[in-house]
Amino acid sequence: MNKANFILLATLVILGFHQVCNGANPDTCVSGPWHKPKPTQEGADYVECLSWKSMSCCTANFTKELAANKVLNLYNFRWNHCGNISQACETFIKDEECFYQCEPNLIYYNPAEANDTVRDVPICASYCNAWFEACKDDQTCVEDWQKDFAYIAGIYTCPASSMCKTYAEWYKNGKGLCDKMWGRSFKYEESDNCMLMTFNSSKGNPNTKVMPRTSSADFNSVVPALLEIVCILTAALLSECL
Repeated sequence: MNKANFILLATLVILGFHQVCNGANPDTCVSGPWHKPKPTQEGADYVECLSWKSMSCCTANFTKELAANKVLNLYNFRWNHCGNISQACETFIKDEECFYQCEPNLIYYNPAEANDTVRDVPICASYCNAWFEACKDDQTCVEDWQKDFAYIAGIYTCPASSMCKTYAEWYKNGKGLCDKMWGRSFKYEESDNCMLMTFNSSKGNPNTKVMPRTSSADFNSVVPALLEIVCILTAALLSECL
């Protein structure tokens, strides 16, 4: 290999490593009635889900509706289907809705067979635990909010055979909540390679740096491997230049 080609190859590998480690903004969004075709910046009429105002997959009209009526008109569904819920719990549920509708990086967890849903999005364990603590004394009537509600007279509601129980009874802990509340959409992630459902947007979107994978082992092995390749190429490049 001549020196020019070697330098080009080394540059491409290093750039690829940089992109894997630092993330790249996706140019398309998960499909859905409240999703935009691609993420864009929003303006003054974007009134909820402010973590994503600078780069969002959800429409301003969605945020207005969420702020005014929660999800009643969006999905014919009430978060307080088992009576009033605490403000702390409602905030986490609203943040989940914002996350699903507005987060651009969910496109990496949207397999073709899932249509407009996502699969196995890694949610930070600390976030799941905080969500559980906020909601553990509130009540719901089903375990899986994605498929277990009954659709009666145009409204998603508790099945006739169901019983309202606390989140603590349904999910036991933060892991149970994230792994079960929305079917296979999310998973409890103990490594640092995990997403948050709300964040301080002035510091950028931390979810951009999360690398999709099937297991913690995949992530823990790929970065050292890439580092080793970069080191080998750097050493070889230096020897070519000397």
